[in-house]
Amino acid sequence: MTVPDNAAPFVGRHTEIAVLRAELATVRAGQPRLVLVDGPAGIGKSAVLDHFLSEESDLTVLRATGEQWEAFVAFGVADQLMRRAGVSNSRLLAIRNRSLPAEEPVGVGVRILESLEDLEQKAPVVIVIDDAHWADVDSLRALLFVVRRLVGERVLTVLAQRSEEAPRLPEGLSRMATGRTGTTIRLPALPPEEIKSLATALGVQRLPTRVARQLHAHTEGNPLYITTLLSEMPEERWRTWEPVLPAPGAFAMRVVARLDACSPAARRLVEGAAVLGGVTSLNTAAALAEVAHPVDALDEAVDLNLLQLRDDTGVRDVTFSHPLVQAAVYEQLGPARRVRLHSVAAGLVDDEASALRHRVMAVTPPDPELESDLDAFARRQAAVGAWAGAAWALVEGSRLSPDRASREQRLLRAVDAMTGAGDLIQAEAFAREAVAFAPGPLRNAALGYLAVLRGQPVEAERLLRAAWDRTDDVDDASLRAVVAQRSALHAVGRLRGPDVVDWAQRALDLALPGDPVQVEAQALLGLGLGWQGRLQEGLATYDEILDNLADDQTGPPLERVHMARGWLLLVGDDVVGAHQLLARAAPAAAQNGTIRIAVWSYVWLARAGFALGAWDEAAADAERAVSLLEESGHGWLRQLARFAAVTVPAARGEWVAAEEHARAAVARPGDYELMVVAAGLARAQVPAAKGDHEAVLRALEPVVAMSDRQGVDEPGFWPWQDLYGDALVSAGRWDDAEAFLVPHEELAAARGRGAVIAGLARVRGRLEAAQGRLSAAEAAFRRALVELEPLALPFQHALVELAYGQVLRRAGQRRAAADHLSAARELLAGLRARPYLERCERELAASGLAPAKRSSFDPSRLTAQELAVARLVAVGMSNRQVASELFVSIKTVQFHLTHIYAKLGVGSRAELAAQFRDSELGVGPGDPAAGEG
Repeated sequence: MTVPDNAAPFVGRHTEIAVLRAELATVRAGQPRLVLVDGPAGIGKSAVLDHFLSEESDLTVLRATGEQWEAFVAFGVADQLMRRAGVSNSRLLAIRNRSLPAEEPVGVGVRILESLEDLEQKAPVVIVIDDAHWADVDSLRALLFVVRRLVGERVLTVLAQRSEEAPRLPEGLSRMATGRTGTTIRLPALPPEEIKSLATALGVQRLPTRVARQLHAHTEGNPLYITTLLSEMPEERWRTWEPVLPAPGAFAMRVVARLDACSPAARRLVEGAAVLGGVTSLNTAAALAEVAHPVDALDEAVDLNLLQLRDDTGVRDVTFSHPLVQAAVYEQLGPARRVRLHSVAAGLVDDEASALRHRVMAVTPPDPELESDLDAFARRQAAVGAWAGAAWALVEGSRLSPDRASREQRLLRAVDAMTGAGDLIQAEAFAREAVAFAPGPLRNAALGYLAVLRGQPVEAERLLRAAWDRTDDVDDASLRAVVAQRSALHAVGRLRGPDVVDWAQRALDLALPGDPVQVEAQALLGLGLGWQGRLQEGLATYDEILDNLADDQTGPPLERVHMARGWLLLVGDDVVGAHQLLARAAPAAAQNGTIRIAVWSYVWLARAGFALGAWDEAAADAERAVSLLEESGHGWLRQLARFAAVTVPAARGEWVAAEEHARAAVARPGDYELMVVAAGLARAQVPAAKGDHEAVLRALEPVVAMSDRQGVDEPGFWPWQDLYGDALVSAGRWDDAEAFLVPHEELAAARGRGAVIAGLARVRGRLEAAQGRLSAAEAAFRRALVELEPLALPFQHALVELAYGQVLRRAGQRRAAADHLSAARELLAGLRARPYLERCERELAASGLAPAKRSSFDPSRLTAQELAVARLVAVGMSNRQVASELFVSIKTVQFHLTHIYAKLGVGSRAELAAQFRDSELGVGPGDPAAGEG
C-alpha cells in the first residue's frame, strides 16, 4: 500500500509505528491481535495508519471508514469491508433487508469470518476501520463476533477513534484492545523537536526552537493544526520575534459562529479574556469587558465551549477551551477595539512585563515614554541575565523608534541579548538585517559575539578588533567594557591565557558598578589566570565574586561563577568539590536558558563524574550537553560536548554510540583552537580503547601541531598528554616519547597536579620497561600510585595497576603481576570498562590465573541516545524523568526503549535494571554510581 503523493509530510510517531510493527509480527506468527488507536481530531491517527501500511507490501488490507451521516445505516462499514475483500455481497444485502436486528450481526459476522479464513491463507490480513466513533453499531457488533472467534488466523484488526467523541465501541472490543488480545495506542501531542522536522518538510527552514515551542503550546501539539498554520502563514512570518499566531482559517470560522451566538455580555467577556490571554481572573476579564454580572455571561460562554473554569479555583479564574479558540476570538476583533482593550488591560494587570506587552499592543507611535520604559525593562532583565526578556523589550523598542539611529541601536542590542539567551538561530535572522547597518562599535561587538559562539574565529577577530578600535570615537565606557569582555571570550576559544587575562582586566577597569559585564569578566579572568599556571589566583578571583554577591543571589551570575570555579577545582585535583559545585550549576543554567554556561557546566560535570567512576551519571550529563547544543545552534562547543559524550561509551566498548559521537566531533581548518583540541580528544577515545595507537596519534596530531601551546599544555585542563605519550610508546617511537614526556613531566611537577603526574608516570613506566630498565619502570609506577592514593580516581588507578601488572608479568614476576592485575580487574569490572577488562583478563590468564566468567550482557550495539536512556531507566527513573533529564519528549524516550529492549533481549524495565545491576560487569558495590538515581 502506498500513501498518495499529496499527503502531508509524516514525522515522528516512532513509538506508535514500532508498536504496530510488533503487533503485526505477532499476527504473522499466527496470533490474531486487536489494536485501538485513540486520540483527538487531527492528532494524526489516519496518518500513522497510512505510514504503517505503506511500509508493508505483502498484506491484504480491508479498510473502511465511519461517517457521521451514515452512523445509523445498518452494516454500512461491514459493506465497505466486504466490497474491499472482493466478496459477493448478496448474502449481506439479504441480511440487511430482513427485520431481525438482534440476530443480524451474527450472520454478517459469519460471512466476514468465512472471507477472512480464505484471505489469510494467502497473506496476513489487516482490517482497518478509521473514524470508528462514527461506525454503525451493527457493523461493530459483527466485528466483535469476528475478532472473538479468531484463533490462529493471521488477522490484525485496527480501529481508530476520536477520544473526545462519546464512546461507541461495544465494551467487548474495548476490552479486547488490552492485555492478552490486543493493545491501545493513545497518540500524544507532537513535541517541539518533531514540529521543527515537520516545518522543514513543509518548506519552513530552520524554525527556531523557541517558535516551535510556541507553536506546540498554541496548537497543543496537534499535527493538523500545525500543518495548516505552517502552510497558511508566509515563511518570513516565522522569522519574526514572537510571532502572533492565528487560528487555522476553517477552525476560526467555526469559533466565530459560536461567538456570534453569544449574548452581548458573554461576547464581551470572551473577547476580554482573549485580550488578557492564558489563565485570567474572572474579575479582571469582567472589568475589562465592562460586564456587571460575569457569572451569567460565563455560564453562557462555557455552554458554547468557548471558556472553561480553571479546575482548582472555583469561579475565580477562567481560560479557553483550546489556545486556538483564544486566537480565533482575538483575531476577529477590529483594530480599534483591540487597541482600546489592550490600553485598558495595561492598567488592570499586576506584573510589569504583562503591562508592557499590553502597552506595546495598544501603542500608536511615537510614544517616547513607552520607549523609555522598554529600555529600562531591558536593562533590568539584562542585569539578572534574563536575556530573552531583554531581547523582547529591545525588539519592540526598535519598532517604536522614530529615527533610524535609535532603531538600529536597539536592534543591535536585541541581537546581543538573543545571543546571550542562546537563541543563535533567531539572532542570526536579525543579524542579517544588522549587517547592512553603518559600521560602529556596537554593531561590530554584537556581530562579533555571535561569530564567537558560532565558532568563526577569523570573523570574530575582525569584528571585535574593529569594535575596539572604534570605541575611542564614542564616550561610552560601558560599551568599551562589553567589547573587552567579548574579546576575552574570543581569547578563550583561542586558548590564549595571557589574552584572556588582558582583555578581562580591561573590561573590569571599564565596567561601571553593577554592570552585569563585571561578573562575566571576572569569571573569564579566573580562567585566564589558571591557564597561566596561576590556579590559586584564579580561584581567589571566584571567591571574591562570591563574597560580593548577596547571600540570596541566584541566577546566571552565580551559575557563571560556579561553572568556572568548578572547572578550576577539577584542574586542581579537587574532583569531588568540582562535581558538587557543577551538579548545582548545570541544571540551574539549563533551566534559566543560559545555554553556553549550561553546556560548559555539563561537560565538566561529566568529566568529573568520569574521573570519580560515576560513569552512568557522567554519560547522562554529557548527553544533556549534546542535546542543549543541538537545540541552540552554538558551534564553538560542539566538539567539546562530543568529547564529553564519547568518553564513557568508548571506555566501555559501546562502539556504536562512541563512534557516533566521534564522527560528530570533526574540526575544520580555521576553527577555534578550543574546537581543535576537543575534536582531537573526542576522536582519540575509541582507538585508545581499542588499542589502535596509530589512530590515536593521527587524532591528536592537530593538537601537537599547534604553535601557541600554553593553553593546550597547562596540566589538568586538557587530558591529552598521557594519551599521546602512551600511543608513542606503543608505536615503538621511544625517542619521540622521551622528548615529549620530559617537558610535560617537569611542568606537571612544578604545578603539583597529582592526576597529571600519575598519568605521565604511568607512561614513563611503560617507556622505561620497553627499554629494559625495570627498576626505573617500577619506580615510575609506584610514584603514580602514590599520587593517586588521595584522589579516588578509579579508572586512572586501574590503568596504572594494569600497566604495572603487564610489565611485571613480562619480566617473569607472575605473583607480583597477579596482585596488580587483580586490583585492576576489580576496578575495571566495577566500571564495566569492557575493552580494558578484556586486556586485563588476558594478562591474568597468561599469569596462570583463570578470569571469572563474565556476563554476556552487552550494550555495545546501542546508540548514544539509547545508552543514555537505558542508564537512566536502569536506575529507576520514569519516562517523564528521563525525558526531563535529557531534554527530549516522553515519546522519544518510549521510542528508544523499544529499540533498547530489542537490542539487549530484555522485555521490561525491571529486567533491564536487573541486567545492569546483576551482571558481573554491572553496577556493583565498588561503583560510586551504585544506588544513585
